[in-house]
Amino acid sequence: MFYLLKVLIERQIHTLDRPFSYACLTELNPKKGERVIVSFNKKQTIGFIIDDPELIQQDIKEFNKGKTFETLFIDKLIDNSPVLTDEMFELADKVAKYYHSTLISIYKTMLPPSLKPASSFKNKPKEAFVKMITFKKDDDGSLSKLELKALNKIKEKGSVKFTGFGMKKTVAVLLAKGFIEIVDVKVNRLAEYEKKEYVEKKLSEEQLNAYNTIVSKDKKVFLLEGVTGSGKTEVFFKLTEYYRSIGKGVLILEPEIALTSRLVTIFKSKFKDDVAVIHSGETAANLYDEHLRIASGKANIVIGARSAIFAPVNNLGLIILDEEHVGSYKQENEPYFHARTVAIMRSEMLGAKLVLASATPSLETKARAEKKVYEQLYLTKRFTGYALPKVEIIDMANIKNLDTDSIIISIPLRKAIAETIAKNKQAILFINRRGYAPVYSCRKCGKIFKCPNCDVPLTYHKEDNKIKCHHCDYELSAADLKCENCGSEVFSNTGFGTERIVDEVRRLFPMARIARLDSDIASRKKEFNMTLFGFENHDYDILIGTQMIAKGHDFKDVELAVSLMADKSLSIPNYKANEDTFDLLTQLIGRAGRFSNNGKAIIQTYMPENEIINFSANQDYEQFYKFEMHNRKVFQYPPYTFLAIITISGTDSDELETFCYKVKGYLTAELKNARVNIYGPSFPYIKKVNNRYYRKLMLKYKSHQEVEQVFNNLFNLEGKDIKISLDIDPVSDC
Repeated sequence: MFYLLKVLIERQIHTLDRPFSYACLTELNPKKGERVIVSFNKKQTIGFIIDDPELIQQDIKEFNKGKTFETLFIDKLIDNSPVLTDEMFELADKVAKYYHSTLISIYKTMLPPSLKPASSFKNKPKEAFVKMITFKKDDDGSLSKLELKALNKIKEKGSVKFTGFGMKKTVAVLLAKGFIEIVDVKVNRLAEYEKKEYVEKKLSEEQLNAYNTIVSKDKKVFLLEGVTGSGKTEVFFKLTEYYRSIGKGVLILEPEIALTSRLVTIFKSKFKDDVAVIHSGETAANLYDEHLRIASGKANIVIGARSAIFAPVNNLGLIILDEEHVGSYKQENEPYFHARTVAIMRSEMLGAKLVLASATPSLETKARAEKKVYEQLYLTKRFTGYALPKVEIIDMANIKNLDTDSIIISIPLRKAIAETIAKNKQAILFINRRGYAPVYSCRKCGKIFKCPNCDVPLTYHKEDNKIKCHHCDYELSAADLKCENCGSEVFSNTGFGTERIVDEVRRLFPMARIARLDSDIASRKKEFNMTLFGFENHDYDILIGTQMIAKGHDFKDVELAVSLMADKSLSIPNYKANEDTFDLLTQLIGRAGRFSNNGKAIIQTYMPENEIINFSANQDYEQFYKFEMHNRKVFQYPPYTFLAIITISGTDSDELETFCYKVKGYLTAELKNARVNIYGPSFPYIKKVNNRYYRKLMLKYKSHQEVEQVFNNLFNLEGKDIKISLDIDPVSDC
């Protein structure tokens, strides 16, 4: 007699995306959702039990008799209880089916590193305990003076760490006589957040209307469209308060790690330890501990970034996606899920309310609201009552605006920064490129240094004097570099990144206190939080950074917001370039003057007449929406069609090209009766990464049902070296 298990192994390969049968001893009492170690292809690997074990009333030898493949026993049962609930299994099935992802990749995304169905879990943190001596009972007259002294000390302190307590013989006597006991106490490894008392504000009429509508209406999905600074956070706070009062869990997503810190601080001031934090910036130990707190019901409010959509919140009643338009909600590697789509699935599964909030809703979301699929709510005024900032567009092609001291800081901008600092106010300067300079070249022969793995220019980082690839881990020290072409040791930097802007502004304003925020800083959590909270507390006059500074923040002293190179994002070969540019500029402008009528924004551009830049400057979402929806309809892009990108990679460029046409031929034949257009093969924006060449095919289609089976069979075409990935609803490189 034994249990027959359906086990999914850890390898993320579509041809292996099916359960394999293994036997398990009955005394181990295996359960669906537990991990096991099994032998697969004569190698130990991690497996995941994906169905209820079946009790077989036979001996294993009898069971295997006459079978082509022998059913093996598992090597080990890893868990004592399931690491995924039935609810999460159901959600994983829906996500995997929609995105044509392997199930195991979804399970891995749902779980913290320590609980993943992957061999890597062995090296990840587990629950940490420390042995503590605790008081049990008072002296009954049998203790010596020394023993009584030790007992009183333990009683006074409540508990004492076992390893740090002296008089071990005395401890042994007290333990033997039952006066004390040694217990394992769980170590608290949770991240510390700045403690800040949040003063609840009385909701405005618009905010109160939004709150009441969400709470009372039967509609499940709401679009909360509010101008920058309209007080969406206050509505989130009040909604959370209500849903917790009726015993429901709450899940709040922010698109950037940078935005979670402030929100966590606000919510912890009210809800204390009921708040858990899930995002990639947390340590593996923190993620593990937070996952256990959420799963056990000790934390019922989860705040996090994209992957937090899978948090195992008990009795989930409310999901909020703040800044729902932001592209970072879409995962850019397998599995290619979008947190908004998963949130809709989860909301439908559980009957939970979903609030999509933004000052600049995505066109897909706005279109659904216009069709009454979602309930539309508006916040039209800034919560503080102050006006939106005045916006000045500076033409960088006009020589009158150019400063002889700087090619990136114009004369009007230099004056505006000086005036802002003189008033003891703050400025934020945005440029969407980290590092010092995006191009590093030989001054003698002009050779540009490129990544040998990815064939893209290496970016110079002055901070550690290295040139780095932003697509793989390749880097070179600039200190002892020689040009391979001519042997020169003299080099030039071309272009601007955040580091160079810091140097430029510091040179022009030597007395100003300047800080930088980009992903290089964000990777150093302590420095990142110190910088962010330091700027909020006015320890700095100027903050220079990438898009993580452009949205969601509520800095009370910022009166000047600046886009240094506004048209850069318009040139990206992507159907969403206009939308992304409008969103980013509108959000950036909204950082200025949130607590005064003196807010000002400056947009530096070489295209001052561009419609998108002018829509942004006027904060005119409605005109932008009409303009861009017309473009989408003409060129048949979402929301008028669905998109898919098929990316094919290999190490041989010629072989890859031939294979791409084979894939296109397969698609053309299989989809001849479907409403589908196939484009390519073409080069993606980055055509070589980590010594693999990439090509892509793009499909526009009207129905998921028409392409579903063809997409499922697509991966059967993969070869030994040729890999295929499928991105449903892509947001970049299309």
